[in-house]
Amino acid sequence: MAHVDNVRRHFAAVRTSTYLNTGTFGALPDVAMERMQQVVEIQFREGRLNGYFSQLAGVRDQVREQIAYLLHAPVSSIALTDSTTNGINIVVWGMLWHKGDEIVYTDIEHQGGMVPLFVQKQRQGVILKRVEVSRNPDETITRLRAALSPRTRLVVCSHISYETGQRLPVEQIAQVAHEAGALCLVDGAQGAGAEWFDVTASRVDFYSLPGQKWLCGPDGVGALYVHPDAMAHVELTYAGSASLRREHPHVQNGYLLPDESARRYEDTFVALTNWVGWLESLRFIRVQVGWDYAFSRIHGLSGTLLDQLLDVPGAEVVTPRDSRAGIVSFRLKDVPSERIVSDAHERGILIRSIPHRNLVRVSTGFYNAEDDISRLLNVIKRS
Repeated sequence: MAHVDNVRRHFAAVRTSTYLNTGTFGALPDVAMERMQQVVEIQFREGRLNGYFSQLAGVRDQVREQIAYLLHAPVSSIALTDSTTNGINIVVWGMLWHKGDEIVYTDIEHQGGMVPLFVQKQRQGVILKRVEVSRNPDETITRLRAALSPRTRLVVCSHISYETGQRLPVEQIAQVAHEAGALCLVDGAQGAGAEWFDVTASRVDFYSLPGQKWLCGPDGVGALYVHPDAMAHVELTYAGSASLRREHPHVQNGYLLPDESARRYEDTFVALTNWVGWLESLRFIRVQVGWDYAFSRIHGLSGTLLDQLLDVPGAEVVTPRDSRAGIVSFRLKDVPSERIVSDAHERGILIRSIPHRNLVRVSTGFYNAEDDISRLLNVIKRS
């Protein structure tokens, strides 16, 4: 049995549909579902008092270790969040802004990454500068350099565009930001779990990611990487018992001792069920699937789809072949993207559209088969 066939046995969703929308929600493996059910059953029978918080703390520690391994980061630099946007808000609200300070961001950012910036503009008088991303990485860097000034405090960019699937030159962006005296915050929603990314080597200051997409976790889980040197620039905003040093948990007379690690940015202990589920998914991918296999599979399938779309009359592929991971976006001449998505859904093929750009977006996961690509192409050719 091929490895992909063995992997697919653990994902019911990919057997009941042609599951090509991992960029929105990854399929949940059976081991995660079973462990989550066990935890809920125990809570139902025994309540949530006996060892709940110690178990939750232990599970969260293990999740941090898994994310640190994935990102080639020290565990002390990982804070747990509930979403990519939560992590972005931690950084943006934690920085001390003055009127006239600048944030530079790209024109391909998701709303979840842009809205926190817009709030700073409205409330703090921060100036926002938008840089247009080119298919040519050198041109993007040139435009970024032109947008930077001595007032620039933060550069925000996506690892991979949720719209086009283009991988941005994140490493160069971080370098240019630092040369200008700014910090670099990366939205990793479509990158984490889709390709290897070394946050330490890239020298990014912040990297925020979700658990429910390429990392196949449940809703409400995520993580934020904070470079050790960048912690001095991000104060606590939302804070609680989870933010404190474990050896000095008590708060008296208005003073507190935040944890020395990035764990200081965690404000609460919640949702053992979700953290247990994500931990099982991360373990499954790392041990049963293998990250190297997962990344090569994702990249290979997206390349197969891209190549075959080039032979479809009227198809315009906007995802650069040499700057991609798992997302392939395209449009068909004179055909609304919503119609293609609707036709696919009627045949059990799950994809999505980017309506404002009339794009069809396909996300190839490590659990997809070549037959999935063939079924989708049959629908596209009939559209």
